[in-house]
Amino acid sequence: MKKILFVEDDDNKIKEILGYLRTGDVKLPKHVIEVKKSYQTGLNAILENQYDLILLDMSMYTFDKTANETGGEFMQFAGEDILKEMIWNDIITKTIIVTQYDIIGERTLTELKESWQQEYAEVYLGTVFYSVDETNWEIDLTNLLKNAL
Repeated sequence: MKKILFVEDDDNKIKEILGYLRTGDVKLPKHVIEVKKSYQTGLNAILENQYDLILLDMSMYTFDKTANETGGEFMQFAGEDILKEMIWNDIITKTIIVTQYDIIGERTLTELKESWQQEYAEVYLGTVFYSVDETNWEIDLTNLLKNAL
């Protein structure tokens, strides 16, 4: 049984992707999938535990949002910051970026992928462009998961 961490702050995206992981072409019903919803809780989980795979959103809030908390600062490159921390701390865990933005900051997703392949080659497996209106992301995720697990 594999242990997977999914760091994502969007509840709908979590529901869709978890549903696909459990019942889609990949079918990972016996794998343990832990969900963290912010930069800080995701990073803490990575620093404190061992995972076989990480699914990582690129843009998220610093802290978990609650009824009384706004989640702090929105970090456009939270996922990239987590990749940096992983490398600095010698945490070599296969990581797939899952994002719904094709432009982040001033860089295109294509430019970012090239940068991540060079800077984080030890951990970065690839990127899935998630869209609620399309299912191409399922194919991309399936292909990356076949290489990862």
